Amino acid sequence: MKSFSIIVPVHNEEKLLPFFLKSVCSQNLLPQEMILIDDNSNDRTKKIMTDYQNKNDFIKAFTYKSSSEHMPGPKVINAFLYGYSKLTKPYEFILKLDADLVLPSKYFQAISKAFSNPKVGIVGGILIELSKRGIWENAHPMKKSHVRGALKAYSIECYKKIGGLIPEMGWDTIDEILANYFGYEVMVLNNLKVKHLRPMGNVYSRNSSFLQGQAFYKMRYGIIIGTLACLKGFLIKKSLSFLFWSFKGFLDGYFKKKKFIVTKKQGKFIRKHRFKSIFRS
Repeated sequence: MKSFSIIVPVHNEEKLLPFFLKSVCSQNLLPQEMILIDDNSNDRTKKIMTDYQNKNDFIKAFTYKSSSEHMPGPKVINAFLYGYSKLTKPYEFILKLDADLVLPSKYFQAISKAFSNPKVGIVGGILIELSKRGIWENAHPMKKSHVRGALKAYSIECYKKIGGLIPEMGWDTIDEILANYFGYEVMVLNNLKVKHLRPMGNVYSRNSSFLQGQAFYKMRYGIIIGTLACLKGFLIKKSLSFLFWSFKGFLDGYFKKKKFIVTKKQGKFIRKHRFKSIFRS
C-alpha cells in the first residue's frame, strides 16, 4: 500500500470532530501523518485535537489564525497550505479532508488502491447526507468525474504538477481541470460512501456566491461561459440570490480586471472543457 498524509482544516467543530477522528483512527490503514489545523475556533475544538494528538503518534495539531467567519475558498485552503508546510514525512498521496465527515471502514485502503494507476491524479468517494426521511443518501449529485472538496486525495505527482491548491473560491474545480490539463484522470469511487454530518452550504454567507462569480472570471471563463456558469448554478441551487451575487461577482472581476489564476493556454483549455460540460449534471 502507498504511504499517505492527511491535512484537515478545522473551524468550530467540537460537536462533529470526535466522530471524524474516531472514523480515521479505526481505519485498517493509517497515515504517516495527520495534520489538524485549528483555524480560529472559539469552542472546544483545540482541546479535542490536543487530546487525540496525545493518544495517537501520527496526529499533529496546530493553530492557525484567519477570519472568524466560516467561508469556503481562501480561508479553508490557506489553512490547508499552512498544514502542508508542517508535513515532515514522505508520502505518495495526500488527502484534504473536512472535519464533519465519517469515513467508512477501509476508506484509505480503497484510495491507495486507486492510486496504483499512475494516470489517476485525484480520487475520492461520494458524500451522503441524512435526508428528512431519515435515510443516508446522495443529496447533492454531481457529475460522475467530480470529487467533492470535502474529501480530495491527490497523488504527489499530480499535486505538484497543478501547483498545489489555489486559495480562491472554486479551488475544487480548478484543481480537477488542471489535473486533466496535465493528463491526469479524476476518479470518483461511487461505492465508497462517506457520511457528511453537516448539509452542504448551510454554514456559508451569501458572499460565497459573489466569490464564486469572481472565481469564474479569474479562471478565464470569459463572458459567455461565465454567464452560463452562473445560470447553471441558479438551476442547481434554485436560488435567485445565487444568480444575482455570482453574476455581480463575475462583473466585479471583469471591470476591476482581477488577476487571473491560470495561464492563457490553460484558460483556453478550461473554456473548452466547461463548454462541453456546462449543462451536464
